[in-house]
Amino acid sequence: MDLLENEWYIQAPWGRIAIIAWGNCYDPPVLLCHGSIDSAISFRGLVSKLPKNFYYIGVDLPGHGKSDRFPPGLMISVSDMAYSINAVARHFRWKKFTFIGHSFGAFLGQNFNLLYPGKLNKLINLDPINFFAIPPQHFAKWYHSRFTEFYKNYDKYNTSIKDGPKVKWTEALQTLRSNRPGLSEQQAAEVLARLSEPAGEGYIRYTYDLRIKCINGPVFSPEHVKKLYTNHDTPILTVACQNSLDNELFRNTAFLLDEAEYPSKNMRFRSVVGGHDVHISNPDRVAVYASQFLLYGLEGMDNKAKL
Repeated sequence: MDLLENEWYIQAPWGRIAIIAWGNCYDPPVLLCHGSIDSAISFRGLVSKLPKNFYYIGVDLPGHGKSDRFPPGLMISVSDMAYSINAVARHFRWKKFTFIGHSFGAFLGQNFNLLYPGKLNKLINLDPINFFAIPPQHFAKWYHSRFTEFYKNYDKYNTSIKDGPKVKWTEALQTLRSNRPGLSEQQAAEVLARLSEPAGEGYIRYTYDLRIKCINGPVFSPEHVKKLYTNHDTPILTVACQNSLDNELFRNTAFLLDEAEYPSKNMRFRSVVGGHDVHISNPDRVAVYASQFLLYGLEGMDNKAKL
C-alpha cells in the first residue's frame, strides 16, 4: 500500500514554506531536504521504496519549488536555510527527527546538526558533493567568486519572478534533462513544473531564487571541515554515487567518506552505481541502504539485518 501524500504550507517570518507529507503523522518523523534548484517532489520515488512506518516530510527550501523566497537584497546563507529547517521542526513540535539530504541538502543537514545539536536522531547524506573546503591560500579567490560576483550582478540575482525571462517549456525541459541526464522525461517534467509557472502560449517563467546559485558558505579550511563535521556522535549514513567518486567530486573532502576518520565511529559509507540523481532515477539502489539505516541504525549496517 502506498503512503498517503498531502501538501500544505508552514508559515515562517518571511513567508510560506511548502511541504509534501507522506504517511501517518503519529509515526517517527523523517525530514527530506533536496539539493540546489530542486524541490521536495524529487523524493517521491524514494519514499515509495522506504519503510512505511515513518512519517516523511519533504520540504521546499525557501526560493525553491512552491516556497516563498527570502526577502530580496542580500546574499542567502546556509544559516538562513538552517533556520527554515528549524521552522518546520517547530511547526510539528518535533523534539528529535531523522534528516535525509541530497547534495546541498546533505550539506545543510550537516550544518543543521552543528547549529542545533541534539535535534537529529540520524543523518543520511545522499551524494553530498557540496562541502566547501578551501585551503587558506585560496580564500581570496573563493571570496571574489561569491561576494564580488554577487554584487557585480546584484540586479540579476534579485530579479523578481514577474520580471524574469520567458522560456518555452520544451526548451526548458530539454535544458533540464541535459543538465541532469539521469532523469527520465516524466521525472524531469515533475521537477520543472515545481520550479516554474506558466507564462502563456507554451512558455514558462522560472520561480526559483537566482541567489541560490551563489549561496554563502560557511567556508573553512580542510582541517576545520574535518574537525567540525567528524567530531560528534550523531549516527550518519553517507551514500555516494559512483559517477561522483569517479569524477573526484569529493577530492577536497575525501576524509568525510572515511569511516575511520570519525572518532565516535558513528559514520557508515556506501556507494551505488549511477549519477548524482540516482535517488530519483534508480531509488531502489539508495533505498536498500537508507531503509536498513532507518530501521536499525549503525548496528543494522554492520550486521546486515534483514528488512
